[in-house]
Amino acid sequence: MFAGKTLGVLLALCTVLALSRGGPINATQPKVIGSLCEYKKMYCSYYHGVYCPECDADGNFIPWQCSSMSGYCWCVDVKTGEELPYTKRPLGSDPIDCEHYYHCPEGWTYYDEKCYKFVEYAKTWLEAEIYCQFEGGNLAAIHSYEQNHFVQDLIKEVTHSFPLTWIGGYDSIYPGYWMWRDGSKFHYEYWYQGSKPTTAYHCLMMNYHLELQWYSANCNDSLPFVCCKDM
Repeated sequence: MFAGKTLGVLLALCTVLALSRGGPINATQPKVIGSLCEYKKMYCSYYHGVYCPECDADGNFIPWQCSSMSGYCWCVDVKTGEELPYTKRPLGSDPIDCEHYYHCPEGWTYYDEKCYKFVEYAKTWLEAEIYCQFEGGNLAAIHSYEQNHFVQDLIKEVTHSFPLTWIGGYDSIYPGYWMWRDGSKFHYEYWYQGSKPTTAYHCLMMNYHLELQWYSANCNDSLPFVCCKDM
């Protein structure tokens, strides 16, 4: 009889332990959080004034996020939700194509998958090229009328004029054979009066004369300059 009571007590204890671990039989199970976006969306509602992100069906952040509290929209990294620099726009603005958005470091301007920087401080052509290399690029190479116009606009935005400015062309290795310092092909030209200069100068400047075209200059002259680098 003693053995039977002992067995009964053990069975009862096992039942109690099983029930305590298993929880209520019909209790609602908590929602499984599968992503960072879902986690932030679930818990942001507990805090007044906290922005709640929008998630897609896979649990990723939707690229274009908006907040009525801040009055802005912006692009985010779809995995981390971190804001992409220079994408913030007022609420109601046309959305940016975040998946194909390119951004450049502060002080640089994006154009056609490259970043450009106008430097107003005058340097010789070689000093300017060394500066650009330290910034991760070269003096700008120009390959189209549209690109030339963009660079001129970049200069005008800072100076409100069109000063003579170094770009990356040179012919010091083979006089008359112009090359770009970044190694790209010299297939577009915008020479003053339509032809290559025949001077003894070997470095290329832009915004020459009233037509704002290209001309050769003494490489030891000090001019502002434009750097260009890849994204």
